[in-house]
Amino acid sequence: MNNSTEGDADDMELFPLYVTVPLGIFLAFLIFLAMLGNALTIIAFVRDKKLQTVYNMYLVNLAVTDFALSLFSMTVYSVHTLASFSWPFGYHFCKVFLVIDFTLCLESVISIVVISLDRLLLLKHGPHYVLKESTKVATIKIAVSWVLAVCLYSPAIIGWDLWTGEDVSAPEDCDVQFAYHFVFTTTTAVIEFAIPFIIISILNFLIYLEIRKRTVVFPMTNTGNSSSEPNADYTSAAAKETTRKDIKAARFLAMLVLVFFLTWAPYTITTIIISFCEECVNEYVYEFLVWLLWSKSAINPFLYVYNSTMFYKNFKEILRCCRGSATNTLNSTVVSHVTS
Repeated sequence: MNNSTEGDADDMELFPLYVTVPLGIFLAFLIFLAMLGNALTIIAFVRDKKLQTVYNMYLVNLAVTDFALSLFSMTVYSVHTLASFSWPFGYHFCKVFLVIDFTLCLESVISIVVISLDRLLLLKHGPHYVLKESTKVATIKIAVSWVLAVCLYSPAIIGWDLWTGEDVSAPEDCDVQFAYHFVFTTTTAVIEFAIPFIIISILNFLIYLEIRKRTVVFPMTNTGNSSSEPNADYTSAAAKETTRKDIKAARFLAMLVLVFFLTWAPYTITTIIISFCEECVNEYVYEFLVWLLWSKSAINPFLYVYNSTMFYKNFKEILRCCRGSATNTLNSTVVSHVTS
């Protein structure tokens, strides 16, 4: 077993400068975008009590996960990518990196399942939703999701080479030891991607059916049948406004699921192929798919803004405050230099 990579960093063949610079700028921009968008989501939730709903708790949990992915996984792995796919941090930190990264990625998948389930429960229970889905219940669900995320991969990542007595990773690589075990890789891929995607698809189809029932009872368009009862008009204008919001939320979920599928499916299929035929997948293609998977963390905040005008307003206010604070700091610095 190789527990050290001393000397490997000196032997690494780096990309040419004309490749490293544009690639580094692009990765830095992607990481910054993911960190900024998810940080704004978290700050907006904390500062605005109107956003502190059970449903948004699940969204913020996803934002926290994506922020951690960008702060840790994407940042650390960018060094590996720019070093021509050579791992410079050694065996032990590789284990730490893989445990954290796999946990965060799986938690993001579970979060999407929970968000879809919560939206369906809201449509099913209606006014009783608040009684059944309290903050306490949401906290328990989130805690359980993190336990599940830790338990699926962590034992195998930490102990696979210890159990088998064989280290299949080269000193300059940072791969899970089960990467070439077809049965385990396929099983975890089914658990991590296939099953959640099927569940999410079913939940979103049920959400569509619930919304369709409402649009049949309260059509979104005006039928021209005026009522003599003001209360009836008010009521009709109100299950319509609710239906409009439900349709918008359903579209948000559909886009969330679509982004999840487009960014995760290629990577998942590729890992299965690699498990029985390493030479079948080009190294550059694999690295691109890794970053494609993580790009979801940068895309999700845009979906939050699309879905919620309150998130959008908070984003604008926070950015305006930051810009104003930076301007005031710059002005005060200039004045102090002039006066001195």
